[in-house]
Amino acid sequence: MSAAQESTRDPQLLDRLRDALGPDAQLVSVRRADARAVRGVAVCSGRILSFVLEAEHNRLRTQPLFELLQHGHARGQAQG
Repeated sequence: MSAAQESTRDPQLLDRLRDALGPDAQLVSVRRADARAVRGVAVCSGRILSFVLEAEHNRLRTQPLFELLQHGHARGQAQG
């Protein structure tokens, strides 16, 4: 199932992600491997994150996969 279909079918999932990540969060992919957890990938504010939403405790765990940096804010860049 596509992320767009999943967000339409289960708007609480998108709401839960937006509560944790901010109002600009969008689903990229969603996979329900079993009844205990929903896994997927989301994007928000220049970040790509993997997530796991555990059904039993309604616990959301995220892990950054990629983050875009604004020009001038890169680590180790000389300030001018």
